[in-house]
Amino acid sequence: MRGINVNIIALAIAITALVLVIVLYILLYHKLWHRTRKSRLPVHSGVVIVDGSNVAFHRIGKGKGKIRNILVVMKTLEKKGFDVKVVVDASLRYRIDNPSILEKLIRDGRIIQAPPGTPADYFILKLAEDLNAVIVSNDMYRDWWREFPWARGTGRIVRYVIEGKRAYFYPDIYPTHRVKKKRRSSEEEEYVEQREDRLPRYM
Repeated sequence: MRGINVNIIALAIAITALVLVIVLYILLYHKLWHRTRKSRLPVHSGVVIVDGSNVAFHRIGKGKGKIRNILVVMKTLEKKGFDVKVVVDASLRYRIDNPSILEKLIRDGRIIQAPPGTPADYFILKLAEDLNAVIVSNDMYRDWWREFPWARGTGRIVRYVIEGKRAYFYPDIYPTHRVKKKRRSSEEEEYVEQREDRLPRYM
């Protein structure tokens, strides 16, 4: 009889331990799943607003910004399925290494230029607000937190780094639905390919 009681107790302990393991696994899985889902930051509109001036000067200590940086970020986001809208300030044409490509992208509607004398940051934040989009920029936009309080600590401003022929984002982003891809001009593609061999790996 005593042996039976010992066996029952051991079985009860084993079942309790198994239940605890299952509960812990479920809780841990749910937490990791929620964190991963949150880190991918779905964009319901499928639109991303790119701070073009910020991207152009990525890792540029001195000298002119690079149009290639903008093209690489645009290409990476378009491959992910986003509708990409790049906003630049009017003065960038005087501070970029290839103003002719920039002008063509503006004429083609691929890049939005803020009116002269007005801050591009406002239009970037306003577009993101109206289109339910996120912003790709390494700028914190602290001067605009009062007017756009959602820009502070909401995760809608996505950081980036450019490596080689693509850009990486944190948190990583994917649209909840894919948009129709825009055809890139052969001139844009050729420019990126030509410049790739001439530029150092770390820009």
